Amino acid sequence: FLEFQMADVGRLSLSGDALIDYLKGHDAAVIALEPMTADVFAALPSLKVIAKYGVGFDKLNLAEMRARGIKLGWTGGVNKRSVAELVIAFAISMLRGVPMANAEVRSGTWRQVIGPQLSDCTVGIVGCGHVGKDLGRILRSGFGCRVLAHDVLDFPAYYAETGVEPVTLQVLLREVDVVSLHVPFGIGSQKLIDAAALTQMKDTAVLINTARGGLVDEAALKAALMNKKLFAAAFDVFTSEPPEDQVLLDLPNFLAT
Repeated sequence: FLEFQMADVGRLSLSGDALIDYLKGHDAAVIALEPMTADVFAALPSLKVIAKYGVGFDKLNLAEMRARGIKLGWTGGVNKRSVAELVIAFAISMLRGVPMANAEVRSGTWRQVIGPQLSDCTVGIVGCGHVGKDLGRILRSGFGCRVLAHDVLDFPAYYAETGVEPVTLQVLLREVDVVSLHVPFGIGSQKLIDAAALTQMKDTAVLINTARGGLVDEAALKAALMNKKLFAAAFDVFTSEPPEDQVLLDLPNFLAT
């Protein structure tokens, strides 16, 4: 099995020949973000089962798996609470200027940094799957936020239960104080938040991406943050990982994990 091994240098992440060498001769693999390409499958004829941890199948060549009869095991929502809690942490941190205040105190600046309470904000959830639904419940029941949601599917029972309001993406971007992305990466979602979408958002808004890199045009995001067209952003995923745009990473109104 492919396991996530912790060492002094950090988490082991394999790809290409290293991934093939590790899995050679095994019948099953447990993976998260390892790229299981056609070349990998071709080099592993004994592989019969893949168990996928986490959200999204964009790292799996599903057509190749079907052609080779490789079975896929996946349980939706197993990490929904951890992602939802990270979004809450991001939202509060950026609304209240926590990273900025921390940097200022460390550099010798002593002043009060203020910002709105999350409980007074309207939050927009783009993608109402396992994580999006869990986040909506936390925001509604725990913080009393007004929550807007956009999804290509309709979830009337969930909306009635929670008070989350379904809207178009344009309405969501225009009205909310915090936007959190929870959609898979693929056709139709690549650069879903581009320069045009960013101009629809309030200049006091916070954009959060814990879903997949590539959902946001990072060059357009950098320009919006630098030109004060967007208040702040916090990302846990990037188009290229690890991220390579040092200018974006160094912006005081951008938080990266």
